[in-house]
Amino acid sequence: MDESWEASGIYMLVCRVNGKRYIGQSKNIRRRLNEHRRGKGFAPLICKAIAKYGWDAFDKIVLEFCPVEELDKKEIYYIAELKPEYNLAEGGGGSKGCKPSPETIEILRQAAKKQWSDEENLKLLKKPILCIDTGEIFDSVNSAAAKAGVSRNCVSMALNGKVKTAGGYRWAYLNPEDKTSEERRKNLGKANRGRKQSAEQIEKRVAHFKGQKRENYNSYKKVVCVETGRIFDSVKIAAESVGITPCFLSKVLHGIKKTAGGFHWKFAKEVFYMTEHEVYDLLVETGAIMTAHFQLTSGLHSPHYVEKFRVLERPIYTARLCRAIAEHFKDAQIETVVGPATGGIILAHETALALGTRAIFTERVDGKMTFRRGFTLHEGERVLIVEDVVTTGGSVREVIDVVKQFGGLPVAIAMLVDRSGGKASFGDVPAFALLHMDVETYEPENCPLCKDGVPLTKRGSTGKK
Repeated sequence: MDESWEASGIYMLVCRVNGKRYIGQSKNIRRRLNEHRRGKGFAPLICKAIAKYGWDAFDKIVLEFCPVEELDKKEIYYIAELKPEYNLAEGGGGSKGCKPSPETIEILRQAAKKQWSDEENLKLLKKPILCIDTGEIFDSVNSAAAKAGVSRNCVSMALNGKVKTAGGYRWAYLNPEDKTSEERRKNLGKANRGRKQSAEQIEKRVAHFKGQKRENYNSYKKVVCVETGRIFDSVKIAAESVGITPCFLSKVLHGIKKTAGGFHWKFAKEVFYMTEHEVYDLLVETGAIMTAHFQLTSGLHSPHYVEKFRVLERPIYTARLCRAIAEHFKDAQIETVVGPATGGIILAHETALALGTRAIFTERVDGKMTFRRGFTLHEGERVLIVEDVVTTGGSVREVIDVVKQFGGLPVAIAMLVDRSGGKASFGDVPAFALLHMDVETYEPENCPLCKDGVPLTKRGSTGKK
């Protein structure tokens, strides 16, 4: 996908396995396709198909680039003409044409009938509500919920003392006697009380959880607050910190709601873990991946070059990449992170920050890699070596020798980009890269770009290999 795909228009996904199609619209086609690739979206059929066959099983086609104001009309036209199998609605940004099954309609009808036949519930919805923090008075739970930007149930739970706040505010009935009585609350749960699961349901649940460990459950996965960066050990602890129930926070974690308690939330692994596609997109976005005719610092020629400082000059992106590296080695008992000057200094510092360890770096003295500035290692100290871009791996091997010379134990190598295509070898020290690139390199005397007269650009002057 080139930069032109960042425009607005109509796109189509075609499954090469069964030939079925999906048509969609977006103000930024490239961004929308990335959302599809990550499994996000509100089109259930195409989401299930991508999960089943994989993202690479789909051809991506732009049907037409058009202004934003024409997207709805164009989408309706193409869906009507091509009749794609994965579209449920007629297009145009709505659900027109998407019809629920008769079973779903009956379930919804019975639920609504039960809810609105309860006179006490209807009276409760119309009782005046006070926002304690602002002093505003609302004529119903619905209007109070609309003000706070949360669901009616969220405000109701705050009114009944089950949570402390809803939408970041404290709430109370203007008339204290309007609060739901204890007897009423007990009766609310009688409908399902005493119901037992069938043998088939029990067997299905046992099969689902069989063999799973406690830490694999969502309730015990670490959660991070996007705005504050604070990490919590579980959904429950995170919910208690802002005075909401775990179920509301879970809805945000699974994409059902946008915020809970006034904050955005994600599983910690989703924030720190990055796929190779995400790393590649980030490097392209920052201009770090370049195409021309380059002389690499190893002396070889190549049609591609990774200018790591285009991404390292942006601290937010650098921190995200280094956290992804740290996530991979969080259980490796790393004591010190070492990086070769110059790019490796930044990566070592940010990775050590994420791991909670020390960060030092190596430099060249008279052409030889070594420690300076009083840096040293104790005998057997567990070291993670980080590097920005590796072509032949020569510099990394020099750092390994320095670490061993000072008594350290090289546990692993972490690379931002391995452009050797996995060919770089570091002996018995395992290596990990956020992105692998199998890029062509040529000896100067055999370079086809030189023979074609393409101007040569020299990048870098550190002398690393």
